[in-house]
Amino acid sequence: MYNNDYLIQQNPIVAEPEGLERIFGAATGVMIALLIVLILVLIAVAVIMIIANCKLFEKSGEKWWKSLIPGYNNWVLTKITGLAWWWFPIMMGLIFLFGNGTHVNSAVATMLFLTNFNYNYNLSKKFGKTNGFAVLLTLLPVIGYPILAFGSAKYNKEAKVDKNGIFSIEK
Repeated sequence: MYNNDYLIQQNPIVAEPEGLERIFGAATGVMIALLIVLILVLIAVAVIMIIANCKLFEKSGEKWWKSLIPGYNNWVLTKITGLAWWWFPIMMGLIFLFGNGTHVNSAVATMLFLTNFNYNYNLSKKFGKTNGFAVLLTLLPVIGYPILAFGSAKYNKEAKVDKNGIFSIEK
C-alpha cells in the first residue's frame, strides 16, 4: 500500500494545505495594502499636478479653470507658449493616435515626445528658465511643473520665442 501521510512528513517540499492558505492569505493582504498605497500616491500626484496646472495658467494671465477642460487646455497652452496655431492640431492628433493604440506607437510616441518638448521649451523661455529646465519639464513634469507654478518665476508674455519652437528655420 501507498501511504500519503508518510510522503508529506518525509518530503519538505510538499506543504500542508493549511500552511499554503496562510501563506497565500498573507501575500494577498500585503499585495492589497501595496495597491492601496499606490492608488493613494497616484491620487496625490494627480491632485498636485492639477493644482500646479491651475496655478501655471493663472500666472500666465489665463483663467485657472481653463486648465481643467481637456483639449481646450492644450489650445490655451499653445497661446501661452507663443507657438503657432498649427501646433495645436499636431499635438491633439498625436495624443489621439497614441491613445488610440495605433500600430505606429513608437513613431507616434517619438513625435509626441518632441512636440511636448517643443511646448515645454517655449514655456520655460516664457518663464525665464533655461533649456535644462525644459528637459526637466519634459522628463519629470511631476517635479518641473510644481516648481514653475509655485516658484518665484514670473511669466513674461513678451519673452522672445520662436513660433516654431525648437524647429525654428529662422535664425
